[in-house]
Amino acid sequence: MKKHFYITMAALTLLGLSACSTESSAKPTKSTNDLYGNYYEIFTGSFYDSDGDGKGDLKGITEKLDYLNTGKKDTTDDLKVDGVWLTPIMKSPSYHKYDVIDYYQVDPSFGSMEDFENLVKESKNHNIKVIIDLVLNHTSSENEWFKAAKRAVLGTGSKEDQKYKDFYNFSREQKEGYVSLGEGWYYEARFWEGMPDLNLKNEDVRTEIKKITDFWIKKGIAGFRLDAVGEYYTGETEKDNEFTKWFMETVQKQNKDVYVVGEVWNDAYNIESHYESGIDSLFNFPFAQAKKYGVIAETVQLGNGQNFADKLVTWDMAIKEKNKGAIDAPFLSNHDGDRSANTFNTLEQKKMAANTYLLMPGNPFIYYGEEIGMTGKGADENKRQPMIFNNDGKGQPKPFENSSMEAETDGGSVEVQEKNPDSVLSWYKKVLRAKSNYPEIARGEITNLESDEKNIAILSYEYEDEKVAVIHNFSDKEDLTIDLPKEISKYKIKETLSAFKGEAKLENGKLTIPKYTSLILK
Repeated sequence: MKKHFYITMAALTLLGLSACSTESSAKPTKSTNDLYGNYYEIFTGSFYDSDGDGKGDLKGITEKLDYLNTGKKDTTDDLKVDGVWLTPIMKSPSYHKYDVIDYYQVDPSFGSMEDFENLVKESKNHNIKVIIDLVLNHTSSENEWFKAAKRAVLGTGSKEDQKYKDFYNFSREQKEGYVSLGEGWYYEARFWEGMPDLNLKNEDVRTEIKKITDFWIKKGIAGFRLDAVGEYYTGETEKDNEFTKWFMETVQKQNKDVYVVGEVWNDAYNIESHYESGIDSLFNFPFAQAKKYGVIAETVQLGNGQNFADKLVTWDMAIKEKNKGAIDAPFLSNHDGDRSANTFNTLEQKKMAANTYLLMPGNPFIYYGEEIGMTGKGADENKRQPMIFNNDGKGQPKPFENSSMEAETDGGSVEVQEKNPDSVLSWYKKVLRAKSNYPEIARGEITNLESDEKNIAILSYEYEDEKVAVIHNFSDKEDLTIDLPKEISKYKIKETLSAFKGEAKLENGKLTIPKYTSLILK
Protein backbone atom coordinates (compact mmCIF):
# COMPACT_ATOMS: atom_id res chain seq x y z
CA MET A 1 0.00 0.00 0.00
CA LYS A 2 1.00 3.61 -0.43
CA LYS A 3 2.41 5.17 2.73
CA HIS A 4 2.21 8.72 4.00
CA PHE A 5 5.95 9.21 4.32
CA TYR A 6 9.02 9.01 2.12
CA ILE A 7 12.71 8.32 2.43
CA THR A 8 14.53 11.29 3.90
CA MET A 9 17.87 12.62 2.79
CA ALA A 10 19.14 12.19 6.32
CA ALA A 11 18.39 8.48 6.20
CA LEU A 12 20.25 8.08 2.92
CA THR A 13 23.21 10.04 4.24
CA LEU A 14 23.20 7.67 7.18
CA LEU A 15 23.93 4.82 4.78
CA GLY A 16 27.17 6.49 3.75
CA LEU A 17 28.28 7.89 7.08
CA SER A 18 27.60 4.79 9.14
CA ALA A 19 30.08 2.67 7.21
CA CYS A 20 32.72 1.25 9.47
CA SER A 21 34.05 -1.41 7.12
CA THR A 22 34.39 -2.11 3.41
CA GLU A 23 33.28 -5.67 3.99
CA SER A 24 30.05 -7.23 5.14
CA SER A 25 31.02 -9.45 8.06
CA ALA A 26 27.95 -11.67 8.14
CA LYS A 27 28.57 -15.02 6.48
CA PRO A 28 25.81 -16.24 4.16
CA THR A 29 23.87 -19.18 5.50
CA LYS A 30 23.24 -22.31 3.47
CA SER A 31 19.80 -22.85 4.98
CA THR A 32 18.32 -20.03 2.87
CA ASN A 33 19.66 -21.21 -0.51
CA ASP A 34 16.29 -22.26 -1.86
CA LEU A 35 14.80 -18.86 -1.02
CA TYR A 36 16.92 -17.03 -3.59
CA GLY A 37 15.74 -16.02 -7.03
CA ASN A 38 14.83 -13.24 -9.43
CA TYR A 39 11.21 -12.22 -8.91
CA TYR A 40 8.66 -10.51 -11.15
CA GLU A 41 5.84 -8.42 -9.69
CA ILE A 42 2.48 -8.74 -11.47
CA PHE A 43 -0.35 -6.30 -10.79
CA THR A 44 -2.89 -8.99 -11.51
CA GLY A 45 -5.62 -6.90 -13.12
CA SER A 46 -3.16 -5.23 -15.51
CA PHE A 47 -1.15 -8.10 -16.94
CA TYR A 48 -3.09 -10.15 -19.49
CA ASP A 49 -6.79 -10.58 -20.25
CA SER A 50 -7.62 -14.15 -21.30
CA ASP A 51 -11.36 -13.76 -21.89
CA GLY A 52 -11.81 -10.32 -23.42
CA ASP A 53 -13.66 -8.71 -20.50
CA GLY A 54 -11.07 -5.94 -20.25
CA LYS A 55 -9.55 -7.18 -16.97
CA GLY A 56 -6.32 -9.03 -16.37
CA ASP A 57 -6.89 -12.46 -14.88
CA LEU A 58 -5.23 -15.60 -13.57
CA LYS A 59 -5.70 -17.52 -16.81
CA GLY A 60 -3.96 -14.65 -18.56
CA ILE A 61 -0.92 -15.02 -16.32
CA THR A 62 -0.89 -18.75 -17.00
CA GLU A 63 -0.95 -18.06 -20.75
CA LYS A 64 2.14 -15.87 -20.39
CA LEU A 65 4.29 -18.19 -18.28
CA ASP A 66 6.49 -19.01 -21.28
CA TYR A 67 7.32 -15.32 -21.51
CA LEU A 68 8.56 -15.39 -17.91
CA ASN A 69 10.27 -18.78 -17.94
CA THR A 70 9.71 -21.73 -20.27
CA GLY A 71 11.18 -24.08 -17.69
CA LYS A 72 13.74 -25.20 -20.26
CA LYS A 73 17.34 -24.49 -19.36
CA ASP A 74 18.79 -23.53 -22.73
CA THR A 75 16.06 -21.28 -24.13
CA THR A 76 16.97 -17.71 -24.98
CA ASP A 77 13.55 -16.17 -25.57
CA ASP A 78 12.21 -15.99 -22.00
CA LEU A 79 13.11 -13.71 -19.08
CA LYS A 80 14.26 -16.64 -16.92
CA VAL A 81 12.70 -15.29 -13.73
CA ASP A 82 12.47 -17.71 -10.82
CA GLY A 83 9.33 -16.42 -9.15
CA VAL A 84 6.33 -14.13 -9.42
CA TRP A 85 4.71 -11.94 -6.81
CA LEU A 86 0.99 -11.52 -7.43
CA THR A 87 -0.54 -8.39 -5.97
CA PRO A 88 -3.74 -9.24 -4.02
CA ILE A 89 -6.00 -11.79 -5.66
CA MET A 90 -8.47 -12.25 -2.78
CA LYS A 91 -12.08 -11.05 -2.96
CA SER A 92 -12.20 -7.29 -2.61
CA PRO A 93 -14.43 -4.35 -3.65
CA SER A 94 -11.59 -2.22 -5.06
CA TYR A 95 -9.59 -2.43 -8.27
CA HIS A 96 -6.33 -2.79 -6.34
CA LYS A 97 -7.63 -5.48 -3.92
CA TYR A 98 -5.71 -4.25 -0.86
CA ASP A 99 -8.99 -4.28 1.12
CA VAL A 100 -9.95 -7.93 1.54
CA ILE A 101 -13.55 -9.06 1.94
CA ASP A 102 -12.80 -12.79 2.08
CA TYR A 103 -9.34 -14.28 2.58
CA TYR A 104 -10.39 -17.66 1.24
CA GLN A 105 -11.84 -16.62 -2.11
CA VAL A 106 -10.26 -15.52 -5.37
CA ASP A 107 -11.81 -12.29 -6.58
CA PRO A 108 -14.29 -13.21 -9.33
CA SER A 109 -12.82 -10.60 -11.68
CA PHE A 110 -9.60 -12.66 -11.71
CA GLY A 111 -11.25 -16.05 -12.18
CA SER A 112 -11.85 -19.04 -9.94
CA MET A 113 -9.92 -20.94 -7.31
CA GLU A 114 -9.47 -23.64 -9.94
CA ASP A 115 -7.78 -21.06 -12.17
CA PHE A 116 -5.41 -20.18 -9.34
CA GLU A 117 -4.60 -23.81 -8.60
CA ASN A 118 -3.85 -24.37 -12.27
CA LEU A 119 -1.60 -21.32 -12.34
CA VAL A 120 0.41 -22.65 -9.40
CA LYS A 121 0.65 -26.08 -11.00
CA GLU A 122 1.77 -24.75 -14.37
CA SER A 123 4.19 -22.31 -12.73
CA LYS A 124 5.96 -25.21 -11.05
CA ASN A 125 6.30 -26.85 -14.47
CA HIS A 126 7.97 -23.63 -15.64
CA ASN A 127 10.34 -23.47 -12.64
CA ILE A 128 8.49 -20.44 -11.31
CA LYS A 129 7.56 -20.00 -7.66
CA VAL A 130 4.37 -18.11 -6.82
CA ILE A 131 4.18 -15.77 -3.85
CA ILE A 132 0.99 -13.88 -3.07
CA ASP A 133 0.27 -10.56 -1.42
CA LEU A 134 -1.14 -10.97 2.07
CA VAL A 135 -2.80 -7.91 3.60
CA LEU A 136 -2.98 -8.26 7.39
CA ASN A 137 -2.78 -4.69 8.64
CA HIS A 138 -6.42 -4.11 7.73
CA THR A 139 -9.44 -5.63 5.99
CA SER A 140 -12.21 -4.18 3.90
CA SER A 141 -15.05 -2.52 5.80
CA GLU A 142 -17.21 -4.98 3.85
CA ASN A 143 -15.45 -7.96 5.46
CA GLU A 144 -17.88 -10.06 7.56
CA TRP A 145 -15.52 -9.71 10.54
CA PHE A 146 -15.92 -5.94 10.51
CA LYS A 147 -19.66 -6.08 9.93
CA ALA A 148 -20.01 -8.31 12.99
CA ALA A 149 -17.67 -6.08 15.02
CA LYS A 150 -19.67 -3.01 14.06
CA ARG A 151 -22.93 -4.65 15.16
CA ALA A 152 -21.33 -5.67 18.46
CA VAL A 153 -20.00 -2.20 19.19
CA LEU A 154 -23.28 -0.48 18.33
CA GLY A 155 -25.29 -3.00 20.33
CA THR A 156 -27.29 -4.38 17.41
CA GLY A 157 -25.59 -7.73 17.08
CA SER A 158 -26.00 -11.26 18.31
CA LYS A 159 -24.00 -13.14 20.92
CA GLU A 160 -21.90 -14.61 18.11
CA ASP A 161 -20.88 -11.11 16.99
CA GLN A 162 -19.28 -10.21 20.31
CA LYS A 163 -15.88 -11.82 19.72
CA TYR A 164 -15.38 -9.78 16.55
CA LYS A 165 -15.50 -6.55 18.52
CA ASP A 166 -11.91 -7.25 19.54
CA PHE A 167 -10.84 -8.02 15.97
CA TYR A 168 -10.49 -4.26 15.40
CA ASN A 169 -9.50 -1.21 17.42
CA PHE A 170 -12.43 0.86 18.69
CA SER A 171 -12.47 3.94 20.90
CA ARG A 172 -14.81 6.48 22.39
CA GLU A 173 -12.20 9.12 21.58
CA GLN A 174 -11.26 10.33 18.11
CA LYS A 175 -7.57 9.53 18.20
CA GLU A 176 -5.09 10.03 15.37
CA GLY A 177 -5.87 7.55 12.59
CA TYR A 178 -9.40 6.86 13.89
CA VAL A 179 -12.63 7.59 11.97
CA SER A 180 -16.24 7.81 13.08
CA LEU A 181 -18.35 4.67 13.32
CA GLY A 182 -21.37 6.57 14.62
CA GLU A 183 -23.06 6.92 18.02
CA GLY A 184 -19.88 8.27 19.59
CA TRP A 185 -17.67 5.38 18.51
CA TYR A 186 -14.48 5.51 16.41
CA TYR A 187 -12.36 2.83 14.78
CA GLU A 188 -8.74 2.78 13.64
CA ALA A 189 -8.36 3.08 9.84
CA ARG A 190 -5.05 4.72 9.07
CA PHE A 191 -5.20 4.38 5.30
CA TRP A 192 -8.86 5.29 4.77
CA GLU A 193 -12.25 4.58 6.29
CA GLY A 194 -12.85 1.59 4.01
CA MET A 195 -9.81 -0.21 5.49
CA PRO A 196 -10.33 -0.76 9.24
CA ASP A 197 -7.12 -1.84 10.99
CA LEU A 198 -7.03 -5.29 12.53
CA ASN A 199 -6.14 -5.76 16.20
CA LEU A 200 -3.16 -8.03 15.62
CA LYS A 201 -2.52 -8.67 19.30
CA ASN A 202 -5.87 -10.45 19.58
CA GLU A 203 -5.42 -14.22 19.79
CA ASP A 204 -8.59 -14.94 17.81
CA VAL A 205 -7.27 -12.77 14.96
CA ARG A 206 -3.99 -14.67 15.03
CA THR A 207 -5.87 -17.96 14.96
CA GLU A 208 -7.68 -16.79 11.82
CA ILE A 209 -4.39 -15.70 10.23
CA LYS A 210 -2.90 -19.11 10.95
CA LYS A 211 -5.84 -20.73 9.14
CA ILE A 212 -5.46 -18.35 6.20
CA THR A 213 -1.74 -19.01 5.70
CA ASP A 214 -2.25 -22.77 6.05
CA PHE A 215 -5.01 -22.61 3.42
CA TRP A 216 -2.84 -20.87 0.82
CA ILE A 217 0.32 -22.84 1.56
CA LYS A 218 -1.67 -26.01 0.94
CA LYS A 219 -2.63 -24.51 -2.43
CA GLY A 220 1.04 -24.75 -3.34
CA ILE A 221 2.30 -21.18 -3.02
CA ALA A 222 5.97 -20.62 -2.21
CA GLY A 223 5.53 -17.62 0.05
CA PHE A 224 3.96 -14.31 0.93
CA ARG A 225 4.56 -10.64 0.30
CA LEU A 226 3.41 -8.89 3.47
CA ASP A 227 1.77 -5.53 2.98
CA ALA A 228 2.37 -2.59 5.36
CA VAL A 229 4.64 -4.44 7.80
CA GLY A 230 5.72 -1.13 9.31
CA GLU A 231 2.11 -0.15 9.98
CA TYR A 232 0.95 -3.11 12.07
CA TYR A 233 1.41 -0.98 15.20
CA THR A 234 2.16 2.39 13.63
CA GLY A 235 5.31 3.89 15.11
CA GLU A 236 5.98 0.92 17.42
CA THR A 237 8.67 -1.18 15.76
CA GLU A 238 9.05 -3.60 18.67
CA LYS A 239 5.38 -4.53 18.45
CA ASP A 240 5.61 -4.81 14.65
CA ASN A 241 8.54 -7.17 15.08
CA GLU A 242 6.78 -9.27 17.69
CA PHE A 243 3.89 -9.90 15.31
CA THR A 244 6.16 -10.56 12.30
CA LYS A 245 8.25 -12.96 14.40
CA TRP A 246 5.08 -14.80 15.35
CA PHE A 247 4.01 -14.85 11.70
CA MET A 248 7.38 -16.24 10.55
CA GLU A 249 7.31 -18.99 13.18
CA THR A 250 3.75 -19.83 12.20
CA VAL A 251 4.29 -20.20 8.46
CA GLN A 252 7.62 -21.98 8.85
CA LYS A 253 5.86 -24.65 10.89
CA GLN A 254 3.40 -25.00 8.02
CA ASN A 255 6.18 -25.16 5.40
CA LYS A 256 9.84 -24.75 6.36
CA ASP A 257 10.72 -23.50 2.86
CA VAL A 258 8.18 -20.67 2.72
CA TYR A 259 9.64 -17.30 1.63
CA VAL A 260 8.41 -14.03 3.13
CA VAL A 261 9.21 -10.54 1.86
CA GLY A 262 7.77 -7.49 3.59
CA GLU A 263 7.04 -3.85 2.87
CA VAL A 264 8.37 -1.25 5.28
CA TRP A 265 8.13 1.98 3.31
CA ASN A 266 10.31 4.07 5.57
CA ASP A 267 13.88 5.24 6.10
CA ALA A 268 16.95 3.03 6.19
CA TYR A 269 17.15 2.80 9.97
CA ASN A 270 13.51 1.74 10.29
CA ILE A 271 13.85 -0.96 7.64
CA GLU A 272 17.00 -2.31 9.29
CA SER A 273 15.19 -2.45 12.64
CA HIS A 274 12.37 -4.53 11.18
CA TYR A 275 14.88 -7.23 10.15
CA GLU A 276 15.12 -8.08 13.86
CA SER A 277 11.80 -9.89 13.41
CA GLY A 278 13.55 -12.68 11.51
CA ILE A 279 11.70 -11.94 8.27
CA ASP A 280 13.51 -13.26 5.19
CA SER A 281 13.46 -10.05 3.14
CA LEU A 282 12.34 -6.44 3.19
CA PHE A 283 12.13 -4.28 0.11
CA ASN A 284 15.13 -2.00 -0.28
CA PHE A 285 13.40 1.39 -0.52
CA PRO A 286 16.49 3.58 0.09
CA PHE A 287 18.09 2.33 -3.12
CA ALA A 288 14.90 2.47 -5.18
CA GLN A 289 13.14 5.78 -4.62
CA ALA A 290 12.57 8.49 -7.21
CA LYS A 291 15.61 10.20 -8.69
CA LYS A 292 16.09 12.89 -6.03
CA TYR A 293 16.57 10.33 -3.29
CA GLY A 294 17.25 6.83 -4.57
CA VAL A 295 20.79 5.46 -4.41
CA ILE A 296 20.51 3.62 -7.74
CA ALA A 297 19.08 6.59 -9.64
CA GLU A 298 21.58 8.95 -8.06
CA THR A 299 24.42 6.61 -9.02
CA VAL A 300 23.34 6.05 -12.62
CA GLN A 301 22.68 9.74 -13.21
CA LEU A 302 25.65 11.24 -11.35
CA GLY A 303 28.12 8.42 -11.89
CA ASN A 304 29.59 8.05 -8.40
CA GLY A 305 30.47 4.37 -8.34
CA GLN A 306 32.54 4.61 -5.17
CA ASN A 307 29.60 6.06 -3.29
CA PHE A 308 27.36 3.24 -4.57
CA ALA A 309 29.78 0.51 -3.53
CA ASP A 310 30.23 1.99 -0.07
CA LYS A 311 26.49 2.36 0.52
CA LEU A 312 25.74 -1.13 -0.80
CA VAL A 313 28.24 -2.82 1.50
CA THR A 314 27.10 -0.69 4.44
CA TRP A 315 23.47 -1.65 3.78
CA ASP A 316 24.30 -5.35 3.43
CA MET A 317 26.27 -5.28 6.66
CA ALA A 318 23.53 -3.40 8.52
CA ILE A 319 20.67 -5.76 7.65
CA LYS A 320 22.75 -8.86 8.36
CA GLU A 321 23.75 -7.54 11.75
CA LYS A 322 20.02 -7.52 12.54
CA ASN A 323 19.34 -10.89 10.89
CA LYS A 324 22.18 -13.13 9.76
CA GLY A 325 19.95 -14.76 7.15
CA ALA A 326 18.62 -11.49 5.72
CA ILE A 327 18.10 -11.50 1.96
CA ASP A 328 17.93 -8.02 0.46
CA ALA A 329 15.07 -7.29 -1.98
CA PRO A 330 16.26 -4.56 -4.37
CA PHE A 331 13.95 -3.05 -6.99
CA LEU A 332 13.67 0.03 -9.19
CA SER A 333 9.94 0.74 -8.94
CA ASN A 334 6.70 -0.94 -7.92
CA HIS A 335 2.95 -0.40 -8.10
CA ASP A 336 3.03 2.46 -5.57
CA GLY A 337 5.75 4.64 -7.11
CA ASP A 338 6.46 6.40 -10.37
CA ARG A 339 7.87 3.93 -12.86
CA SER A 340 11.64 3.94 -13.29
CA ALA A 341 11.31 4.75 -17.00
CA ASN A 342 10.19 8.20 -15.88
CA THR A 343 13.48 8.59 -14.03
CA PHE A 344 15.89 6.96 -16.48
CA ASN A 345 15.36 8.92 -19.67
CA THR A 346 17.68 7.20 -22.14
CA LEU A 347 17.90 3.61 -23.31
CA GLU A 348 21.46 3.45 -21.96
CA GLN A 349 20.38 4.66 -18.51
CA LYS A 350 17.67 2.01 -18.37
CA LYS A 351 20.22 -0.66 -19.24
CA MET A 352 22.72 0.57 -16.66
CA ALA A 353 20.01 0.74 -14.01
CA ALA A 354 19.13 -2.88 -14.82
CA ASN A 355 22.79 -3.88 -14.41
CA THR A 356 22.90 -2.13 -11.07
CA TYR A 357 19.94 -3.65 -9.25
CA LEU A 358 19.93 -7.09 -10.89
CA LEU A 359 23.58 -7.59 -9.88
CA MET A 360 23.05 -6.55 -6.26
CA PRO A 361 23.03 -9.27 -3.60
CA GLY A 362 19.67 -10.77 -2.69
CA ASN A 363 16.42 -11.21 -4.61
CA PRO A 364 15.69 -8.44 -7.12
CA PHE A 365 12.06 -7.70 -7.95
CA ILE A 366 11.20 -6.61 -11.50
CA TYR A 367 7.95 -4.66 -11.77
CA TYR A 368 5.98 -5.87 -14.80
CA GLY A 369 6.74 -3.60 -17.76
CA GLU A 370 10.07 -2.50 -16.29
CA GLU A 371 11.74 -4.77 -18.81
CA ILE A 372 10.19 -2.91 -21.75
CA GLY A 373 10.66 0.58 -20.36
CA MET A 374 7.01 1.24 -19.52
CA THR A 375 6.19 4.71 -18.20
CA GLY A 376 3.69 5.80 -15.57
CA LYS A 377 3.57 8.50 -12.91
CA GLY A 378 1.22 10.58 -10.82
CA ALA A 379 -2.08 8.91 -9.93
CA ASP A 380 -1.76 5.30 -8.76
CA GLU A 381 -3.78 4.09 -11.74
CA ASN A 382 -1.16 5.59 -14.07
CA LYS A 383 1.55 3.47 -12.45
CA ARG A 384 -0.49 0.30 -12.97
CA GLN A 385 -1.28 0.55 -16.66
CA PRO A 386 -1.93 -2.55 -18.81
CA MET A 387 1.11 -4.54 -19.90
CA ILE A 388 1.85 -3.99 -23.59
CA PHE A 389 2.49 -7.42 -25.09
CA ASN A 390 1.67 -6.77 -28.73
CA ASN A 391 0.74 -4.10 -31.24
CA ASP A 392 -2.83 -5.17 -31.93
CA GLY A 393 -3.94 -4.94 -28.29
CA LYS A 394 -4.84 -8.62 -28.06
CA GLY A 395 -5.17 -9.66 -24.43
CA GLN A 396 -4.49 -6.14 -23.20
CA PRO A 397 -6.66 -5.14 -20.23
CA LYS A 398 -8.43 -1.78 -20.26
CA PRO A 399 -6.84 1.08 -18.29
CA PHE A 400 -8.30 1.66 -14.84
CA GLU A 401 -11.09 4.19 -14.57
CA ASN A 402 -9.09 7.03 -12.98
CA SER A 403 -6.06 6.66 -15.24
CA SER A 404 -5.17 10.00 -16.80
CA MET A 405 -2.39 9.01 -19.18
CA GLU A 406 -1.45 6.21 -21.54
CA ALA A 407 1.66 4.15 -20.85
CA GLU A 408 4.51 4.34 -23.31
CA THR A 409 7.53 2.08 -23.71
CA ASP A 410 11.12 2.52 -24.80
CA GLY A 411 11.13 0.49 -27.99
CA GLY A 412 7.58 -0.74 -28.45
CA SER A 413 5.63 -3.76 -27.27
CA VAL A 414 7.04 -7.09 -26.10
CA GLU A 415 6.35 -8.43 -29.59
CA VAL A 416 8.52 -5.71 -31.15
CA GLN A 417 11.29 -5.75 -28.55
CA GLU A 418 11.72 -9.51 -28.75
CA LYS A 419 12.88 -9.01 -32.35
CA ASN A 420 15.33 -6.23 -31.45
CA PRO A 421 18.61 -7.40 -29.88
CA ASP A 422 19.28 -3.86 -28.61
CA SER A 423 15.95 -3.41 -26.80
CA VAL A 424 15.43 -3.04 -23.06
CA LEU A 425 13.73 -6.44 -23.03
CA SER A 426 16.66 -8.14 -24.75
CA TRP A 427 18.93 -6.46 -22.22
CA TYR A 428 17.03 -7.83 -19.23
CA LYS A 429 17.25 -11.30 -20.72
CA LYS A 430 20.98 -10.89 -21.22
CA VAL A 431 21.68 -9.64 -17.69
CA LEU A 432 19.55 -12.31 -16.00
CA ARG A 433 21.23 -15.06 -18.00
CA ALA A 434 24.68 -13.73 -17.19
CA LYS A 435 23.83 -13.55 -13.50
CA SER A 436 22.42 -17.08 -13.44
CA ASN A 437 25.92 -18.48 -13.98
CA TYR A 438 27.19 -16.93 -10.76
CA PRO A 439 25.19 -17.79 -7.62
CA GLU A 440 27.82 -15.91 -5.62
CA ILE A 441 26.26 -12.59 -6.67
CA ALA A 442 22.91 -13.20 -4.98
CA ARG A 443 24.21 -15.17 -2.00
CA GLY A 444 27.79 -14.09 -1.37
CA GLU A 445 29.61 -12.18 1.30
CA ILE A 446 30.24 -8.80 -0.28
CA THR A 447 33.39 -6.67 -0.12
CA ASN A 448 34.09 -3.21 -1.53
CA LEU A 449 37.54 -3.42 -3.12
CA GLU A 450 37.50 0.31 -3.87
CA SER A 451 39.04 2.18 -6.78
CA ASP A 452 40.95 5.37 -7.45
CA GLU A 453 38.35 6.24 -10.09
CA LYS A 454 35.23 7.92 -8.70
CA ASN A 455 32.99 6.37 -11.40
CA ILE A 456 34.11 2.80 -10.74
CA ALA A 457 32.58 0.34 -8.26
CA ILE A 458 34.47 -2.91 -7.60
CA LEU A 459 32.56 -5.48 -5.60
CA SER A 460 33.74 -8.94 -4.62
CA TYR A 461 31.29 -11.73 -3.78
CA GLU A 462 32.31 -14.92 -1.96
CA TYR A 463 30.06 -17.91 -1.45
CA GLU A 464 31.02 -21.46 -0.48
CA ASP A 465 34.70 -20.79 -1.32
CA GLU A 466 33.83 -19.45 -4.77
CA LYS A 467 34.51 -15.82 -5.64
CA VAL A 468 33.45 -13.46 -8.40
CA ALA A 469 33.87 -9.73 -8.91
CA VAL A 470 31.36 -7.30 -10.36
CA ILE A 471 32.82 -4.06 -11.70
CA HIS A 472 30.66 -1.13 -12.82
CA ASN A 473 31.72 1.94 -14.76
CA PHE A 474 28.99 4.49 -14.05
CA SER A 475 30.46 7.12 -16.34
CA ASP A 476 28.31 7.75 -19.40
CA LYS A 477 31.07 9.73 -21.09
CA GLU A 478 34.35 7.84 -21.03
CA ASP A 479 36.03 4.48 -20.92
CA LEU A 480 38.24 4.14 -17.87
CA THR A 481 41.41 2.17 -17.22
CA ILE A 482 42.27 0.86 -13.77
CA ASP A 483 44.71 -1.52 -12.15
CA LEU A 484 42.80 -4.48 -10.76
CA PRO A 485 43.09 -4.79 -6.97
CA LYS A 486 45.51 -7.52 -6.00
CA GLU A 487 42.66 -9.66 -4.63
CA ILE A 488 41.29 -10.11 -8.15
CA SER A 489 44.40 -9.46 -10.24
CA LYS A 490 44.32 -12.98 -11.72
CA TYR A 491 40.62 -12.90 -12.61
CA LYS A 492 39.35 -13.12 -16.19
CA ILE A 493 36.42 -11.32 -17.78
CA LYS A 494 33.46 -13.71 -17.98
CA GLU A 495 30.55 -11.38 -18.87
CA THR A 496 30.47 -7.93 -20.47
CA LEU A 497 27.26 -5.93 -20.12
CA SER A 498 27.92 -2.68 -21.98
CA ALA A 499 25.04 -0.27 -22.59
CA PHE A 500 27.07 1.50 -25.31
CA LYS A 501 28.38 -1.76 -26.83
CA GLY A 502 31.94 -1.09 -25.72
CA GLU A 503 34.68 -3.71 -25.53
CA ALA A 504 36.48 -4.34 -22.26
CA LYS A 505 40.20 -5.14 -22.26
CA LEU A 506 42.24 -6.85 -19.59
CA GLU A 507 46.00 -7.20 -19.95
CA ASN A 508 48.54 -7.79 -17.19
CA GLY A 509 46.13 -6.77 -14.46
CA LYS A 510 45.19 -3.52 -16.18
CA LEU A 511 41.49 -3.27 -17.05
CA THR A 512 39.85 -0.91 -19.51
CA ILE A 513 36.12 -0.79 -18.89
CA PRO A 514 33.84 1.05 -21.34
CA LYS A 515 31.38 3.74 -20.28
CA TYR A 516 28.10 2.50 -18.77
CA THR A 517 29.40 -1.05 -18.55
CA SER A 518 29.27 -3.80 -15.95
CA LEU A 519 31.65 -6.75 -15.94
CA ILE A 520 31.59 -10.08 -14.16
CA LEU A 521 35.08 -11.46 -13.53
CA LYS A 522 36.21 -14.75 -12.09
